[in-house]
Amino acid sequence: MPSSQLKTTKSTIVVAFGDSNTQGTNWKQNPAYAQSDKWVTKLQQTYGAVNGGIGGDTSVMGRARFQKDVVSKRPDAVTIMFGTNDAVIRANGQSRVSKAQFEQNIRYFTDTLKAKKVRVILMTTPPVVQGLYYKRYDENLYIRYKGARLWHDSYNAIVRKVAKEKKVTLIDNYQNMTKFAGGAADGKLIQSGLIDSSGTHLTPRGAEMIYQSVNRVLSK
Repeated sequence: MPSSQLKTTKSTIVVAFGDSNTQGTNWKQNPAYAQSDKWVTKLQQTYGAVNGGIGGDTSVMGRARFQKDVVSKRPDAVTIMFGTNDAVIRANGQSRVSKAQFEQNIRYFTDTLKAKKVRVILMTTPPVVQGLYYKRYDENLYIRYKGARLWHDSYNAIVRKVAKEKKVTLIDNYQNMTKFAGGAADGKLIQSGLIDSSGTHLTPRGAEMIYQSVNRVLSK
């Protein structure tokens, strides 16, 4: 169905494709994150929304299940949000998924869906709270990139580029959240209440922001 004819009904199939921030995985220190707080669950109030998020997935892992978890659902629209796991730097100094491979995967998802006349909505990942992130990952590996937040956002830059080139909708969660927080500094991000104690996962408030963004785009 062409995007200009996308209807707001339960028969409209929207697949949310991504990692834990799409799945709505509960971080161990955030037990209050209920099923009803997940942004995909909220979409299900209006659409035939399918949660195709799997915690820990990279875009490579997503590509391996793309046909089964996305294409086979015959969606009208698909949201795509990968990058948080792709950008993790291993002890050998290499990222889990290189930027070149990441871009190739995002282009593959976009091109495949556009060819099927599916509306594509690319999304950037939330900003990293570095002080919390470094409790899990080695800060020294990110120094050459001026910190984990900018390194992760360099993957978001690829998403922005592909969205512009392919002329598909972009929801820039990174920019929306930093704007809401009043800046990208750790203190501001923590005070915003959008990111939980892991430094990368959404809180219910962060999930609500993404829900509102996606719902606005779909309802236009």
